[in-house]
Amino acid sequence: MMKRNTKSLSLGGRKSVTSQTVSILSKPMKAIGMLTLLAVIGNIVKLHYKVSSNLDSLSKKTNHDNFTLPSSSTEDSSSNAPTTQEGASGTNNKAVNAVIHVGPYKTGSSAIQHYSKVLHLELASDKYEMPWKHLKQNVNPWDNQVNFATCFLPERSGERSQFPCREDLLEAGLSIAQQNNNSLLVSAETFAATETTGVAELKTYLGQAWSNVTIVATYRRYYEWVVSVHRENNEIKRSLAGHKLWQAIQKNETERLYPSIQDTLATIPVSGASAAVVARYKEFFPNVVVMNYHDKRKSLLERFYCDAIPHAPNTCKKAQEMMKNEGEEKVNGSYDAVYEELTYAAHRSGMINVHSKEYCEAVTIAIKAHQEKTLKLSSDVFPRACPSGKILDDIWDISLRSEKDFIKHASNGLGYEDEVSLLSNSLNDDFDVYSKTRLCDVDVHTVLQSQVWRDFFAEEV
Repeated sequence: MMKRNTKSLSLGGRKSVTSQTVSILSKPMKAIGMLTLLAVIGNIVKLHYKVSSNLDSLSKKTNHDNFTLPSSSTEDSSSNAPTTQEGASGTNNKAVNAVIHVGPYKTGSSAIQHYSKVLHLELASDKYEMPWKHLKQNVNPWDNQVNFATCFLPERSGERSQFPCREDLLEAGLSIAQQNNNSLLVSAETFAATETTGVAELKTYLGQAWSNVTIVATYRRYYEWVVSVHRENNEIKRSLAGHKLWQAIQKNETERLYPSIQDTLATIPVSGASAAVVARYKEFFPNVVVMNYHDKRKSLLERFYCDAIPHAPNTCKKAQEMMKNEGEEKVNGSYDAVYEELTYAAHRSGMINVHSKEYCEAVTIAIKAHQEKTLKLSSDVFPRACPSGKILDDIWDISLRSEKDFIKHASNGLGYEDEVSLLSNSLNDDFDVYSKTRLCDVDVHTVLQSQVWRDFFAEEV
């Protein structure tokens, strides 16, 4: 296993960080900072549009191309504390709380959106409502939270054609406060793509009706996030193509069935985009809460409903009961495409002739059964073709820089050196495992050349 100098936190090469994994939200409202790099979100969730015409247009725009997270706010933390819910309606006859969950993509957002629908009665008892509930037609709440968020994205983005802004959602949001004097909850990872002007427009919109705004985001380590995005991209390509394997075999045009992880990495800029995202929200909102995806002392859902959302005791209690009794339902499952890749490669190499869709499916099932039932091995043990050392060093540098900044801003800049010393050696160990497995693609050619699989395709298929 690769060992790194635990005394150094410089970004030149893969070096270690020490002690135990840092948690955020042990002090809920002081957790500010987040670096989950966000570049592929536009390829997966399509969004865009302009804000409702009653919003004031704010012209100030800031260049974040070369962005460093600002130092922690020196404002009095008491000014950021949420107004109590009982017996109060906020200031200037405004409702109390608005909570905007901004993702980013692949950080548990779908689960939060799913459970917000499941827990809508408990949220209502805590005086939290979601705009989609107030639309007359039967709608999908996840889709329509996306259509709420796209109202704050640049007008000329081509993404708006798929998920256009719905101003009736904006109107429904305002009615939650103005007619019912209730708090607002909106969750959409598309908010993470909002530029400075859009964040300013969101502040203007929320400022019409709510006295306290909480922005919630989630930090996930970059190297783990890359793998998750890669798998999601391949699954989307598979679902959009329908029966992708049989179609690809008929065409027989590409060396691989699905893009490699290096293809995915090539689409992700290394400019620290997520730092700019959080910083943009911090420019306009004093209350930015960042949940640590890796802190397993609580489920992410408990952390969201019990710690991040102000004054939601009924929802928190129900979420805790559900996690204890049922566990967290996995909303987005991952798909292991390795067996399809082996079927495709075996056909291209001439080891087998996949002559029909039915035979194609049968071969894939037989390969999986041979590996997992006959050989009693998982797909993780196949030989791997991994990125170059330079690419792995780049991934490590981004991951380490993100981790350091996350700790610095989670601790409000106080005792930063002490906090850095608490970073775990497990970060190094975990990355070393990823660098040999999940950050790599199965080396299908080496697999097919092995005697075990040569015999299998000669005798069993």
